Amino acid sequence: MSGIPYTPEQALISMALAGILIIIAIALMRMKRLDMEKEYIYALIKGGSQIFIFAVILTYVFSSPFWYVFVWFLLIAMVLIAGRTSAKRASDMPDAGKITTPAILVGSTAVISVLAVSGAMPMAPQFVIPLSGMVFGNSMRICSLTAERFLREVRLGKDRIETALALGMPSEVAMEEFGRQAVKASLVPTIDSLKTLGIIFIPGAMTGLIMAGTDPIVAAEYQMIIYFMITGGGMITAVATIYLMRKRIFTDAEQLQEWV
Repeated sequence: MSGIPYTPEQALISMALAGILIIIAIALMRMKRLDMEKEYIYALIKGGSQIFIFAVILTYVFSSPFWYVFVWFLLIAMVLIAGRTSAKRASDMPDAGKITTPAILVGSTAVISVLAVSGAMPMAPQFVIPLSGMVFGNSMRICSLTAERFLREVRLGKDRIETALALGMPSEVAMEEFGRQAVKASLVPTIDSLKTLGIIFIPGAMTGLIMAGTDPIVAAEYQMIIYFMITGGGMITAVATIYLMRKRIFTDAEQLQEWV
């Protein structure tokens, strides 16, 4: 038998029993006076409701001959929500969504296209939907980290940038070091997780495949495809974010905007 060997009813009972971890977490929050109990419970209810609603939708989508229509709507929703979420990291930048949304779209589209053409992502809803979610989620995270770090670096180095501009240096050269630092910072968590892959933790995709009965070697190979996707798409998204932000941070006269 492949997959988790019990019925939805048995899974519900197991989930209820595993709920003791929630009680422990809340008890520790109270002991430490973190004042996070309400937020934690709210997050559990909200997240749990969302994932079960999504599971119900997927049940019908997987059996529908018109699943690709739903996928298109889902992809559009993903990029819009991801762009809006990342824009909050650069909330003091005017029209930040016009930076984050295209950057996420560019990085995600490149990855999804490669996965589809290479055959790593079979054209079936069971593969397209979860992999697309992973792609957009990773691009959103990288975009958020890049935008936040880049704005901070530029503001800290504002005097250096203005001095370089006064000496006739082009804006792309004046901010190159700050952009490089922002991209490096956004990719550090991904690179660190790669270094400990298979030693400190078994990634989610590989874990899921093994639990579903997939050969461990095949699961490891597919997990590496996922990391190719994460690192490649992340790099494209980060570079696109820096490029688009530079266009917004500098005026047509190669001067820093007043809001910086």
